[in-house]
Amino acid sequence: MWVKDETHGVAGSQKSRHLFTELLHLVTAERLGLAPWKRNARPSLAIASCGNAAFAASTLARAVDWPITVFVPEHADAALVQRLRDLHADVVHCPRLPADPAGDPCVHRFREATASGAIPFGVQGPENAWCLDGGRTIGWEMAYVAEHMEPPLIARLFVQVGGGAFAASLAEGFHASGTRAALHAVQAEGCAPLARAWQASAKYQTALAAAAHWDECMTPWADTPQSFADGILDDETYDWVSVCRAMRASGGSPVVASERHVREAYVLAHRTTDIDVSPTGASGLAGLLAARNHVSNDERVAIVLSGIRRETPKPV
Repeated sequence: MWVKDETHGVAGSQKSRHLFTELLHLVTAERLGLAPWKRNARPSLAIASCGNAAFAASTLARAVDWPITVFVPEHADAALVQRLRDLHADVVHCPRLPADPAGDPCVHRFREATASGAIPFGVQGPENAWCLDGGRTIGWEMAYVAEHMEPPLIARLFVQVGGGAFAASLAEGFHASGTRAALHAVQAEGCAPLARAWQASAKYQTALAAAAHWDECMTPWADTPQSFADGILDDETYDWVSVCRAMRASGGSPVVASERHVREAYVLAHRTTDIDVSPTGASGLAGLLAARNHVSNDERVAIVLSGIRRETPKPV
């Protein structure tokens, strides 16, 4: 098993890679005089997140003095909320309202804000495709190392999935070099809309063809999302089309990890490495544990430990 450590990125996770290309685009447009605003009257950035993406977005926004609004769940972690406010983020709690359609209320409020002029600054390809550009750098780095390995090369990639941009862009970067490895997108059993979309889209010739039937294939998780890996509890896998396309092309498949595997992965990551990873950041490893009986002993597999632990999780 080969581990890529992403806990030393800006704000402690890989999320800053996705967001930096969005910020670079905005700052460049502003400096070239192509943006429809003046520097002293910037519209607010907006993101729907309760974890690493929110912290990374607020860190980057603070670095360039850009206002940002973060839409978080009604019962968001108090320590995270305080960190966001320390970075001058405007934090908006989003309860589930009776009039809301199915799905994440944070995303509903985020979309209302962007419709009113805020700039989407999150890690969801359908909302801002620039996030996928930055995420490809993870795949490029992994492919570069894989190309210089002694055989056997990497056979499988296990990547945790919430909204899906991480897996989608990593796979695109990795496979662009011609290096092939089966992509396995990992979700927790307490919120696994991607596995359902994978099955529903199988009758269509391609993932892109299935995209025309979005409401049929990708439906919001009906139950309250819950898992020890609380950073991948997106009601929908927003980048499901790209993730399914990458899995089809590489011969991969989704993996749904049990809570037992999620907790075992967290313990195993801390016992066998010196990486202070969070339960969410270790959930790619949970996918490997869940699929272990289908992985040959002579296969080389890769996972990404993608986010630092910010507080002591509840006992496992």
